Amino acid sequence: MENMVERFIQKHRLIPKGATIVVGVSGGPDSMALLYFLHQRRQFWNIKLIACCVDHQLRGEDSRKDLLFVETFCQQYGIAFEGKTIDVPQIMQDMGISVETAARLGRYQAFEEVMVKQQADCLALGHHGDDQIETMLMRQVRGSFGAARAGMPVQRTFANGYIIRPFLSVTKEQIEQYCHNAGIVPRIDPSNFSEAITRNRFRKHVLPFLKQENPLVHLRFQEDSERIRDDSLYLDSLAQEKLQSVVVEQSTTHMVISIRRLIDTPIPLQRRMIHLILKYLYNHDHKEAYHQSIHIEEVLYWLSVTKSSGERHLPKGLLVKRSYDLCHFIIGKEEARQTFSIGSSKLRLTIPGLTKAPLARVLAEVIHTYPTDSLNPNEFICDFDLLEGPLYLRHRKPGDRLRPLGMKGTKKVKDLFIDKKIDRQDRDRWLFLVDQGDQIVWIPFLRRGELYRVTSRTKRFLKLTIETTAFGRTF
Repeated sequence: MENMVERFIQKHRLIPKGATIVVGVSGGPDSMALLYFLHQRRQFWNIKLIACCVDHQLRGEDSRKDLLFVETFCQQYGIAFEGKTIDVPQIMQDMGISVETAARLGRYQAFEEVMVKQQADCLALGHHGDDQIETMLMRQVRGSFGAARAGMPVQRTFANGYIIRPFLSVTKEQIEQYCHNAGIVPRIDPSNFSEAITRNRFRKHVLPFLKQENPLVHLRFQEDSERIRDDSLYLDSLAQEKLQSVVVEQSTTHMVISIRRLIDTPIPLQRRMIHLILKYLYNHDHKEAYHQSIHIEEVLYWLSVTKSSGERHLPKGLLVKRSYDLCHFIIGKEEARQTFSIGSSKLRLTIPGLTKAPLARVLAEVIHTYPTDSLNPNEFICDFDLLEGPLYLRHRKPGDRLRPLGMKGTKKVKDLFIDKKIDRQDRDRWLFLVDQGDQIVWIPFLRRGELYRVTSRTKRFLKLTIETTAFGRTF
């Protein structure tokens, strides 16, 4: 076993010479074997060891005895020792989480405190190959996505250093034999045999079958874990880069994407872009929600169906709303969005001059020659001398109609919005240019009106240019 572990450590460069290593020790065979293994090689690697044992206060006097057992072992071998006691029931009550989650959070908090105190380089944990198989199987059964389908990483950043798992290449049986050969009689936690715990059911009913089919199955799972993680990190980086062209609007609680641009990308990147959006809005909390492939596939299937609008509700208060080409992802209670709002009244234009409205401004110029360049969607020109009064900006009203340029009849503004597939949330925020009689002259970015159109007799031209960021982009 020693040679296998040493090769694994060397392959992944887990332990630099001269490192200070905190070892998480429970008193069980895995962590005791790891502590002893590192202690035996302390001089060769020139490493400093600190054993950290955490009493979770879940098994009364037994858990206290575990801590004392580790402390006595450390005294016998001259290993520095840090004992920690955490109140798991209090953590459960404060955070509303399960006992397993509370114990893990409290334990890692204790490890972090010791890491910082000792200015350690690594936190070494005794997870082994059988643990890796169980972890990957449980994640597969839950429907995890991307890198979450991989097992525990060999190394990851933690506190002021790294977590390392040197025993992932060996089995529980090998570790127990190692303890026996070293004369170590570890403590046994009876909860490891309770079938009320999911991991224990996999350990009892699934793992023996896999080992019977292939005694080296733990190595195959470890190899798959490393491949899955490497492939996912690469694809995630591609998806992150592509996402920039798909996102239309973004805040801490709200993200809007173009469905067309999303669907135009390869499916593996589509999945990862949705995953990145969920991860961002959940703010890295609720991993069980954004790592679930079922939610990602549900959103992608829904967006691929030809429907103009609708919504879906995902866990933890995440709302997904579709309106034509735009898809809104909104977490929790949506923050009040900035709008054009100029109230129910009209805003009179300064002609000539600059008129400012929330998130928009309109420049009015009186010119004597028609521009040679074609007009942009945010520009409008009319006959200045035909105007009988001021012009105003306002929002839409029920029953609004426009006589589009070049047409004899009028058309409902509602139908124009539908034809142009304007997002429902944007329609009430749209600005309209109207005359003194409240007739619509121009709908910026959408249609120009027939009123006051330029003719061959026009001598003075009124040119209007509007700029706005109200729709998550500048026009």
